[in-house]
Amino acid sequence: MSIIISMGQNGYIFRARHFTQEEIQLVKEIVQDYWSKGRFRIAQIICERLDWRQLNGRLKETACLEALRKMEKQGLLNLPPSGPCGGYRKIKPLSSQEVRLFQKPMKVRTTSLKTLDKPYFAPAQDREEKKLWRYFIQQYHYLGYQRLVGRHLQYFVYLAGNLVALLGFADGIYHHHLRDNWIGWDKQAQQNNRHLVVNNCRFLILPWVKIKNLASRILSLAVKIMPLDWQAKYGYRPLLVETFVECDKFKGTCYKAANWIYLGKTLGKGRCGARYFYHGRIRDYYVYPLARDAILRLKDNGKY
Repeated sequence: MSIIISMGQNGYIFRARHFTQEEIQLVKEIVQDYWSKGRFRIAQIICERLDWRQLNGRLKETACLEALRKMEKQGLLNLPPSGPCGGYRKIKPLSSQEVRLFQKPMKVRTTSLKTLDKPYFAPAQDREEKKLWRYFIQQYHYLGYQRLVGRHLQYFVYLAGNLVALLGFADGIYHHHLRDNWIGWDKQAQQNNRHLVVNNCRFLILPWVKIKNLASRILSLAVKIMPLDWQAKYGYRPLLVETFVECDKFKGTCYKAANWIYLGKTLGKGRCGARYFYHGRIRDYYVYPLARDAILRLKDNGKY
């Protein structure tokens, strides 16, 4: 999400935050004063000075970095060069040596889940684990790996000690007519409660794993485990999870079997910043309420 609206003398809106002219001037001064410290430290200081924080109290450095890039693009300021880890550089594929994967995982085949233990979910927490997660997604997911911006969780799923699947969850999409019409919320409720929607952005059963009904079993467990981990990490519990299924490649059988709700087909459009564009990929859209009163709470104008 990267909304930019010029407001002239009244200021600007970047990443859904209104910046007054005085705040823009403060941002410029911080960039100048801390130029040698690099972009990330500059973003931290700006967030501290403006008290720009997530719901759990953490600084919104990622959102601030994107806002700074948009400010520079609009000619409001100049930024120091990106460091080795700064900015959004092209993502290079990882090799098995880089993630210390020196042997292929064992093939997992069985005719029934009943003969195996319950799948175990392990969040990717440190840098090495996240690199390994990225490697498997790059290698085996048809969409490849895309940088997860904002709030997110990444999971490895194990069965009888063997890695069988990977899952990724991130902030829900900013707007979608199927979801918004289904919920029936107004603009104020959307603004207050949009953070309560989470997107299942990646789901991968590793290609050498052949177990009937495993995908739907993992999805059924994920909607119970993910909300608790999300709350522990970000300080609040989401109310709805959504996902898109490429209908020319998949039938969405596992989502249906896990009781996700099908809302319809997309229009083949995507969003880049405030601009929508046609990419032509028609996808099925599914949602899963994470509480019995999820819709009522999402429609409530009171912020959770």
